[in-house]
Amino acid sequence: MSARADVDRGALLCALVLAPATFARNRFFSLFTESSARRVRSRAAQLRAIVRHLAHDNPRAELGELTPAIDGTFLLRYGIRRLKLQRTSVLERLELSLVRFAISRRMRPGAEPLPPVLQVTSDDRGLVFSVIAKLGDKLVLPPALDENVATSTSEEYHPATPPGES
Repeated sequence: MSARADVDRGALLCALVLAPATFARNRFFSLFTESSARRVRSRAAQLRAIVRHLAHDNPRAELGELTPAIDGTFLLRYGIRRLKLQRTSVLERLELSLVRFAISRRMRPGAEPLPPVLQVTSDDRGLVFSVIAKLGDKLVLPPALDENVATSTSEEYHPATPPGES
């Protein structure tokens, strides 16, 4: 079984938005040779930018609208007046929940509250947690990271001496 065939794309999207360094392209090279995984990686970068814009305090993006569409997607419009930036994005249900969840994790105490439509709900948390849980069973780790494949050594671990100490 290869990582390409087994990893749920929604779970991969959640992981790449919430913790982008967890799936480094060099370490999981075979995963990112597939075009759908490359699209997920690109979409994760777009969602991280949206989170950064909406969660940042100075200047925080002003929400234009967040409206549901007939096909189950959501239209998000926002702008940053000082930068003369306007952005429109169509989000799937998972993506909207992921954006809300990620924003809630980045908000600083005492920051100006978000508009109610951007505040994370228990449904959002439940959806993100259930999707990201799909990574656990199907992920094929590279041999160096897989504890079942890695060989143990009987040698003791000795960390390198920090520079300047001998």
